[in-house]
Amino acid sequence: MAEPLSRIRSALFTPGTEAARLRKAVTLHIVRDALAEVHGRGRIWVRVHAASSPEMLEDIATIPFEMADAVVLPKVGGRQDVVGCRAAIQAAKGPSNLPLVAMVETAQGVLNAVEIARTPGVLCVAFGRFDLSADLGVDPDGGSPALAAARAAVVLASTAGDLHPPIDSPWLKIHDLEGLRAAAQRGRADGFGGMQLIHPSHVDTVNEVFSPTAEELAWARGIVASAGQAASGGRGAYTHNGQMVDEAVVKRARFMLRNAPG
Repeated sequence: MAEPLSRIRSALFTPGTEAARLRKAVTLHIVRDALAEVHGRGRIWVRVHAASSPEMLEDIATIPFEMADAVVLPKVGGRQDVVGCRAAIQAAKGPSNLPLVAMVETAQGVLNAVEIARTPGVLCVAFGRFDLSADLGVDPDGGSPALAAARAAVVLASTAGDLHPPIDSPWLKIHDLEGLRAAAQRGRADGFGGMQLIHPSHVDTVNEVFSPTAEELAWARGIVASAGQAASGGRGAYTHNGQMVDEAVVKRARFMLRNAPG
């Protein structure tokens, strides 16, 4: 299994097939063939049914673990769902260190975001705005304070749990790339590290938005270099190009450089 990269900017999801049109056995065969085709060209995450569904066990039992880099578990309501999924992977003789991507998309999941993020084996949290909106009975694009609070809860829990930055919900208007860019910019400003995607045409825009710009990298390098000089001179807080620099500013600069592409 490939080692996880330092930053997850875009996660392109595609259905294995339309299960309503094909028998389960045929579906699993198609999924296995699809994984074999893309194996080695990127990280592969396999989404299974929720832990509350009896189909989760069947899904996990048929995963070709040698080609999977993570399992995506939807509608995670708490630690017990992650533990149950981990037990199913173990029963299917999957790798003990296979990461899980926990999708938080219910009110229960939001309220338990901290315990989910602190459960061993969770790589990152993915935010499900549309399922959560349905759970709450609100418009997903209506500016609900509850949705804003849920977004903040996911970001804070991910940081407190020392996870990869969380992944934001997808943009559903396939041909509206300007809207996609604006949504990605909001996600980055809110503390998300990337977005779920539903179409390949969204990959480049999202990767660009969630990567530091040349100007940001130049600023970060200048801050880190000046911090080294200040430390050698026995200084704490100092000024650099007219800006006060303290430990928090240096930490942000180092985070930016650590998560730059390449």
